[in-house]
Amino acid sequence: MTVALKFVYAYIATIGFAVLFQVPKKTLLRSGFAGAFGWSVFNIINQEFNSVVVATFLAAMVLAMIGERFARTEKQPFTVFIIPGIVPLVPGVALYNTMIAILEENYNLAAEVGSEAILIALAISGGLTIVLSVNAYLRKKRMALAEKRAIKIQEKKNKLVNDQDLDPEEQQKEMEKTKLEEYYKEQFFDDEVQDYSSDEEEQ
Repeated sequence: MTVALKFVYAYIATIGFAVLFQVPKKTLLRSGFAGAFGWSVFNIINQEFNSVVVATFLAAMVLAMIGERFARTEKQPFTVFIIPGIVPLVPGVALYNTMIAILEENYNLAAEVGSEAILIALAISGGLTIVLSVNAYLRKKRMALAEKRAIKIQEKKNKLVNDQDLDPEEQQKEMEKTKLEEYYKEQFFDDEVQDYSSDEEEQ
């Protein structure tokens, strides 16, 4: 089976789980893309390194990065994109084989397959945790920078209002510059501050 065909199958499967989880309809296509791309990364890495655990770990990291990006652009919780997308990586077959081996009292096989399933689960959680923790740290840094810029802009506006030495025309020009700085601050930082604030409210 080619990588492109696997991508299509993973895309359809992820959209199916997204519908099952009742994610917003407008996010279905992006959720499907996140899951399919993560599954494609898993297949490529697994073929190169012949390690399911390493492939799962890297695929989970890629999926988390895509999910975070989509969450920011679509103004949706990142779980909308990550949870359906992570389903193709879940070691369902390994867990099933573990249970079958236990029922057949083949405990050596159960231990072997079960340990692999546990490692895959840890790889998924580890990949997601690393990316989400780094993004949360960067978001806090951007919010702090946005607050500093807002304070500096407000101080500059207050100074211009109280400055009696400037003639009205020059004061108007300086105020326009300040408005332009405020506009750029909103464009580059306000989304990050808003996202962080919503995260804080949820917690």
